[in-house]
Amino acid sequence: MSVTNSAGRKLPDTIAGTEYKPFTKAHKNNCDSKVVSLKKALQKSGLKEGQTISFHHQLRNGDYVVNHTLDVIRDAGIKNLRLAQTALFPIHEPVIDHIKDGTINRIEGSINGSVGDYVSKNPLSSPVVLRSHGGRWAAVKNDELHVDVAIIAASAADNRGNCTGLIGKSAFGPICYSQVDAMHADTVIVVTDNLVDRPCGFQEINEGYVDYVVEMDRIGNPNDIVSGSLKVTNNPQKLHIARQCIDLMNALGLIKDGLIFQAGAGGISLAALQYLDKTLEKNNVVAACETGGFTKFIAEMHRKGLVKNAYGLQCFDVESIKYIAETRRLITDIGHYADPSSKGRFLDGLHATILGATEVDTNFNVNVNTHSDGRLLHGIGGHQDSAAGAHLTMITVPVYRKTIPVIRDAVTTITTPGDIIDAIVTDQGIAINPKRKDLLDKLEGKENVNIVSIESLKEMAYDETGGPPNLDLGDDIVGITKWRNGELLDVIYQVKD
Repeated sequence: MSVTNSAGRKLPDTIAGTEYKPFTKAHKNNCDSKVVSLKKALQKSGLKEGQTISFHHQLRNGDYVVNHTLDVIRDAGIKNLRLAQTALFPIHEPVIDHIKDGTINRIEGSINGSVGDYVSKNPLSSPVVLRSHGGRWAAVKNDELHVDVAIIAASAADNRGNCTGLIGKSAFGPICYSQVDAMHADTVIVVTDNLVDRPCGFQEINEGYVDYVVEMDRIGNPNDIVSGSLKVTNNPQKLHIARQCIDLMNALGLIKDGLIFQAGAGGISLAALQYLDKTLEKNNVVAACETGGFTKFIAEMHRKGLVKNAYGLQCFDVESIKYIAETRRLITDIGHYADPSSKGRFLDGLHATILGATEVDTNFNVNVNTHSDGRLLHGIGGHQDSAAGAHLTMITVPVYRKTIPVIRDAVTTITTPGDIIDAIVTDQGIAINPKRKDLLDKLEGKENVNIVSIESLKEMAYDETGGPPNLDLGDDIVGITKWRNGELLDVIYQVKD
């Protein structure tokens, strides 16, 4: 048989055994703008009760987008949503009101500060689910965590949705955490306070993923979006811990050309970076790359030629944002960085990482989620991811804090299992995981590295504090920690008032 298509051609409907649909009509795809109000964008998205809405956390404690969006949703009368943010901060305390009024009834994402404290005592309809950065990326990609509507804050966007976080009055750094949401959410809404001419100069997320663009007066307070002045610790105890990290790396032969390392933005990590800077310079060594968070201290190491490349995820100060925008340093995505379901992760080539903890136990298990009173006050972040990828994973902690032992028989909550923790670096010495006999062999006879047993550190902690306080916990589970591949790692119980 033959058919005549709308272009006037008489053509067979079957060719070589394959049936073809005839051409019907061509359409122009011109569209001037996707810009609408937030209320209209949410209406058009079809958001309804029981669905999931996501946000990224890179506006940090300066974020205006989460609270404003939830207010609009509340006014629309939509209830029982699952909140799938990458993290919450103290500024998001109004989320508690949205839990109370029924707008939010589930959370799958990091909760810090007041919201975490509230949930610790007031269980939601189902436990809060905590994942690592890489674990969350995999969960969204593989539809374990399905996002119906993704709200993506951008410091600059054009009217078609091409957007970035690197330029503009509310610049916060790369948009890394929401890229997977943009690729997999049913509806994607970009929110900006800086509508620029098309095409947007940086396009971390492009218009092919974006349904609507919303312009608001301010997406955040620049003074609180980044830590304007990160402080290196001047505490002698913490400086000693930082110095030991670099001494340990040096003793193991890791400080050499081609080093790939990661350090956070805390006081000990920043001090360790400064010690590393001096050691690289002294030894005439050039590191290959720094990954993870980017700070002015890392930028300075680049300027001095001590580090060749940065593979940045997020910026912690104004200087680092400007440096990446001006130099076009490499910007990775969380998937390449840490997705456990991918064929390769950049973190798998990490030589050394410096991480913190609230507690460590004699099996080298690490807790970063709860305090010793059981309150859920922190997320997982990249802790599991970098610990799993690094050749040398160092946890920096004092033996005890005030009257609370940090080194103990058992942590309150397991965030990162001891199998992948290599060294606990404390003010009283370094405990090497007995499973890492290769490290112990290399350190034998090294006088500048004080190696002690984890049991002796625990005994010091208990002698000084009297041991851990008794926990008053209920039977209800308020949260769960997942391992990077989605497996259940631990549960967090309700804290009684």
